Amino acid sequence: MRKLATQLAVGAMVLSSVAMFGATSSASADTTTTTVAPTTTTTAPSPVFVSGNKWLTVNVDTVVSHDAQGSCLLQNVFTQGETVVFRMWGIDNSTGKPLVADSVNATTGATVYMKGANVTSAIIKDLPGMPGPVRMSYNTHDGYFTYGWVTSTSTPTGVVPYKVIVTLAPVAATYKTIKVKVNGKWTTKKVVKTPAIASHSYAYFENGAAIGNGSLAAPSQVVLNAAA
Repeated sequence: MRKLATQLAVGAMVLSSVAMFGATSSASADTTTTTVAPTTTTTAPSPVFVSGNKWLTVNVDTVVSHDAQGSCLLQNVFTQGETVVFRMWGIDNSTGKPLVADSVNATTGATVYMKGANVTSAIIKDLPGMPGPVRMSYNTHDGYFTYGWVTSTSTPTGVVPYKVIVTLAPVAATYKTIKVKVNGKWTTKKVVKTPAIASHSYAYFENGAAIGNGSLAAPSQVVLNAAA
């Protein structure tokens, strides 16, 4: 499911929730009209869910693929034997640009170098039954980082205590040349135009709601149930 389609759907929901109310009335000379204000109920908007730090904003969800075209449905409760597809996307807060990484062609194995790549790695840790961290791949089709976790009847059940760790690439300093006067003579000097930015990471915890580090509280957490 493309992010663009998701954003359009959200926009449509917002627009459909806006109603335009109008009132008209008429009265003859010997008629008394009383206008009663309509009763309205105001509901406070839900807080916007944001996870990240000074350097990057990270969003993570899980989906299940339900057709040959690769369309996805949001889902957080799975059964042993199903494939849990993790998706991650986000923003480089220093530039406002989306998270992008070089990709690998699934057919040829060749590296696809992406313009504006700003992520060096996106990994998932602590998946039950997995021997170590797994790497998420950048999908050039829809802009998600994804990983398909294939479960089996031997995969431990319960809340999945995973972590997604995203690491930004370091940014080199840029320089410019200026003219300066030294001992009465003009010369050129190279100075820093924009300073270098070191590599920074953010860890999204599935159980992070309790410690203020990402994630949603139950029942929104990813759960794996036993097969029937």
